[in-house]
Amino acid sequence: MIHMAGAGCALLDFIHADVDFSSPAFSALRSRRPGDGGLEPGKLVFAEDFERFAGADITVALAALVRGAAPDACNVGGPGIVAMIHAAQLLHAGGGARFSVDFTGARGADSNGGLLGSMVAPCGLDGLTLVPKEGRTAFTLVLSDPRHDGGRGERCFINEIGAAGRLGAEDLPASLFDADIAVFGGTGLTPALHDALGPLLLRCRSAGTLTIVNTVYDFRNERRDPVGRWPLGSDEGTYASVDLLVADLEEALRLSGASDASGALAFFGSRGVGAAVVTSGTRDIAVAAFGKGRFAPMPERRYPVSAAVMAELAAHPERRGDTTGCGDNFAGGLVASAAMQLEAGAGPIDLGEALAWAVASGGFACFHVGGVFTEDRPGHKKSLIEPRVAAWRSQVGLS
Repeated sequence: MIHMAGAGCALLDFIHADVDFSSPAFSALRSRRPGDGGLEPGKLVFAEDFERFAGADITVALAALVRGAAPDACNVGGPGIVAMIHAAQLLHAGGGARFSVDFTGARGADSNGGLLGSMVAPCGLDGLTLVPKEGRTAFTLVLSDPRHDGGRGERCFINEIGAAGRLGAEDLPASLFDADIAVFGGTGLTPALHDALGPLLLRCRSAGTLTIVNTVYDFRNERRDPVGRWPLGSDEGTYASVDLLVADLEEALRLSGASDASGALAFFGSRGVGAAVVTSGTRDIAVAAFGKGRFAPMPERRYPVSAAVMAELAAHPERRGDTTGCGDNFAGGLVASAAMQLEAGAGPIDLGEALAWAVASGGFACFHVGGVFTEDRPGHKKSLIEPRVAAWRSQVGLS
């Protein structure tokens, strides 16, 4: 059995699926300068900062923007748990006990904590620990504009860290440190865990565990210093214990201080990362594997997103969901492929093969609202993604 253990951000997403970023109502709430608490497409702001910026509580401040409407959907969210749920859905499709997928996060002692647990329960994880902590269960208001960026769509986020801010290294189970794969997801939204990443990753690597870190916009450190590089953990030694780092372009640039994806990849490689993937929405994905750790070497390359998904969305706009969770499912596809390759025992992990599952997974998330797809049977989601994996392999010339 291949055992995967994840830790990090788990929360509830309350999604407004049809917000107009070009409207006067959005302009009135738009950021004037980095870190001021205003809204910005593609970025996250903390609830307390947004309320300070807007001069009103969230409900009042957003009334005109959402036209007084209730959220269109409530879904499980967070880069940590969504990636692991997606990996579990792909890996458990064939039944049996070849893979085990666990996750540790936090919840508050409120009704949303119970709701989060009940919504995750049917999603395919083999083990779930939501450590009770003081404060409200973390949530994100997701404001989505499907027309933004020439119809490619974009979101902005208002996050309440709440109880997740108190999840720490002491809450992690011993089983995480002897797993085959350990995934730390969205720890920028679990700051105590984020600051402890260095020793946690080192402990995993020392036990022979494959380590994967998928990032989230780190508004806490952006607020502290909108110019300097964001830290990953407490010092730069953290990078050397990361087998695979997954970040979107904005996050990669802020972590590295580089001006483009190539510079970010070079920075990560120089700091000892085994492999890195930098996404950029519907634009090309920048990847490299540096010949360290568990991934087969790959010189820097650019890969496209799925042409088949883009064509289907253009031909059938009625099938469009929203872009919430695309990056988290992309990361989950990488995790799942790494697990499948470890089980096959074929040697170093092939990053190109992992990207096939990642790109198809991220693209498929565009066809439902929210990051988590509810299956009606084990294997349902995988059956829908497999043709998209094959189409992308054909598109880029992978065998």
